[in-house]
Amino acid sequence: MPDEVLAQYLAIFTERAKEAGLDMRAPGQNWAPMRDIVPGSHISLSVRRDAIQVNLNNERDEDRARFEALYRDRSTIQAAIGESLAWEKKDGRKKTAIRATLSRGFEDRGDWDEQHRWAIKMMRAFEREFGPRLRSSA
Repeated sequence: MPDEVLAQYLAIFTERAKEAGLDMRAPGQNWAPMRDIVPGSHISLSVRRDAIQVNLNNERDEDRARFEALYRDRSTIQAAIGESLAWEKKDGRKKTAIRATLSRGFEDRGDWDEQHRWAIKMMRAFEREFGPRLRSSA
């Protein structure tokens, strides 16, 4: 049952995000990704029982160059986005990530509209703030 609810949550979110003008790809098991901003970097929604997160995923950031360039602007970025973000280097892995978290889970169907609105707003803000920075350094 939870897997069916999660799949429905992601399908509805993806459709709403597309309607809002976001360039979405098909959802995965517990995430809904946008198309790459630059090769190897994309924004996604990830979903857990206790939280939903909007993420900037830098899949090919072995040298941490993308992460470090963005981290230098973190105060400006966080102020523009309006959220405190988690900045994750993920030592020992190629990937780095930057996340905004809403501490509410997907199992409360009555909260889906608000969660989806928050995630779409955050994905737009991530696209607005991270997109130009990544494109100018690519």
